Amino acid sequence: MPVLLTAYRGRSERPWLRLGFEDLAGNREEFDLVADTGCPMAIVLRPDVFDRFQRFQSSPEHTTFGFLATGWFQLSVPSLGLMRSAHCYRSQTAADIVSRSHADFAGLVGLPILRLGEYGGNASEFWFRYPAL
Repeated sequence: MPVLLTAYRGRSERPWLRLGFEDLAGNREEFDLVADTGCPMAIVLRPDVFDRFQRFQSSPEHTTFGFLATGWFQLSVPSLGLMRSAHCYRSQTAADIVSRSHADFAGLVGLPILRLGEYGGNASEFWFRYPAL
């Protein structure tokens, strides 16, 4: 079963995953997102990524980061066979927080996405396996 395996990264060493998104034209790009098991939101993206890959707009929601724009995205991780719609949030505040740890982080992936599979880690690595057995 395929597994995404990443070494912790950043000033405060954070677990992270590289996830891909497809735009309406089928163009795909991958981004590094902090894995946050305490986050109740599926995915939170910095505004430029959100604006490029949003497929459908949905109603703004009140979150711990304030009122955020939300939308539906096509999540695409071919190496895992993971292709599905995902509800995402747009937040510059969240992006600023995670980028302080490492400049490559474009947002965070929360518990609703992590629960699609199995995840875990040890002292040096974080892993995500999809689908869960």
